[in-house]
Amino acid sequence: MSKFQEKLYKFMYGRYGTDRLSRVLSITSLIVLIISLPVSWIWGRTLPGTIASTVLYAIALGLCIWSMTRTFSRKIYKRQAENAKWCAFEYKVRCLFRRHNGNKDTETHVFRDCPKCKATLRLPREKGKHTVRCPRCAKSFTVRVRAAKKKK
Repeated sequence: MSKFQEKLYKFMYGRYGTDRLSRVLSITSLIVLIISLPVSWIWGRTLPGTIASTVLYAIALGLCIWSMTRTFSRKIYKRQAENAKWCAFEYKVRCLFRRHNGNKDTETHVFRDCPKCKATLRLPREKGKHTVRCPRCAKSFTVRVRAAKKKK
C-alpha cells in the first residue's frame, strides 16, 4: 500500500487537485447519470427516449471529464481563477436565498445593507427616518422605515 501511495503522490505532485468547483461538477455528473437511468428504462425503446437518455449520458460524461481534467491539470493559476469565479457566483446565489429565508423576525425588524461595506444590518421596525451607524465600518447613513411594527 505504501508503494501505491508513493506513486500517487509523485503523480499528483505539481497538479491542481480537487476544489469546490470540481466537486460540484462530479456530484452534478453523478446526479445527471442517475437521472438518465430511469429515462432509458422507461422510454428507452422509443426514439425520444433514446435521444434523451443519450444526451443526458453525454452531459454526465462531459461533466465528469471536465472535473477530472481540472483535478489533473498543471495550470494551477487558471484553475484557481475558475474556482474563485465559481465561489463568487455561489456566494451571490446563497445570499439571495439567505436574505429571504434566513430572517425570521421580519415582523419586528427591518434589514438594510450598509452602503460602504455592504454588511446587512438588523434594525428595529420603527416608522420614520433614522440615522444608523454601521458597527463594522463606522459609516453613518439614514434609513427610512415606512411601516411600523405589525400588531398581533
